[in-house]
Amino acid sequence: MTVSASNAVRFLGRQAILDSDMRLYGYELLFRSGTENVFSGDSEDATNQVIDSFLSMVSCASPRNLFINCTREALVNMSVRLLPSRSVILEILETVTVDDELVRACKTLKHDGFRLALDDFVPEKYNRELVDLADFIKVDFRASGPDVRQEIYNMRRNRPPVFVAEKVETASEVKTAKEEGNILFQGYFYSRPEIIVEPQIAPNKRIYLQMLSALAKPTLDIREVEHLLQMEPSLCYRLLRLANSALYGFRCRISTIRGALIAVGDDAFRRLVTVALAASLPDNGPDMTVRQALERATFCESMAPILNENSAELYMVGMLSMMDQMLSIPMKQLLHLVCLSSRVENVLLGSRKGLGSALELCEYYEHAGDSKVPPYSDSLLHDSASRYFKALLSTGSVLHALGW
Repeated sequence: MTVSASNAVRFLGRQAILDSDMRLYGYELLFRSGTENVFSGDSEDATNQVIDSFLSMVSCASPRNLFINCTREALVNMSVRLLPSRSVILEILETVTVDDELVRACKTLKHDGFRLALDDFVPEKYNRELVDLADFIKVDFRASGPDVRQEIYNMRRNRPPVFVAEKVETASEVKTAKEEGNILFQGYFYSRPEIIVEPQIAPNKRIYLQMLSALAKPTLDIREVEHLLQMEPSLCYRLLRLANSALYGFRCRISTIRGALIAVGDDAFRRLVTVALAASLPDNGPDMTVRQALERATFCESMAPILNENSAELYMVGMLSMMDQMLSIPMKQLLHLVCLSSRVENVLLGSRKGLGSALELCEYYEHAGDSKVPPYSDSLLHDSASRYFKALLSTGSVLHALGW
């Protein structure tokens, strides 16, 4: 993957956890500050950064079980609630002080659907009530001998936890771990942690992605849109400037986001916000990528009556087809961060069926007809060519209204 020089990068370690048949069960996610495959830094900060990475990195978009190390603060203040309980197992570190407050927090998290794991388990360090809450107990084969491990296994209860043999380094240790009753296995016998590197999205661009997600919903939530726009003043300014431009010709000046929505209606408001959003991405006015995205969006939307497709979905297809380049992130990461319909996602991942036919025609005209002629009728090609030309003129008018 090519990383834009202007983007910071984010690092994350990931080590596989296997079941007794040596099939992948899940991963443990590990904080890494760089390409060196070791932990360094503050545990609290590491937990917060892993949570943040989980929410923004494609590598975390896995249906597998994901184990995440949690400090006491992350558990007690409930910041781990940002994570999806269906796939995340919260690992309670051996260094965590166990008291009534922590146990209460763990009970609440269990009620929320989270599973708990006790990391580097040492019997005398853990409160019995916390042991009873645990779904997994990780048994460190480097730090515990046979006698200590047997003491751990003897702590079984009516609903025994799953024992995870960690730091197992040889086939012989895996065999021993299986014989002792471990169900899952993690260690160098299979793999060392791998380092994953992905571009880090700037805070304002995250707001743009959240905005795109809000605009893609079938029913527009104006309160959500208002809140997001208020977090990015430059975007709000461009929206109101566009709404008050000669393009819309309103007699009364529009001075609020809600007023813009009422004046133009849901579908036009989506277009309005998306145009303002695209124009806000570059620092020095819209570049050719932004112009091309607006041209694509306008053209694709215009094809709705001919293709008998939803105009709002076609508009989003055209706009988002360039958004990975505008944000300098992979399309898969963009789709992970923005909630879209499967029909739109399929087009953005390469399908040229259904909604994708509009984008295919647009790409054909962008190459001045030099590429292979799409398999459409002459009448459709003639009509779509006219619509493409009109989309270019319309985009020019919009950018002029924004002052560019």
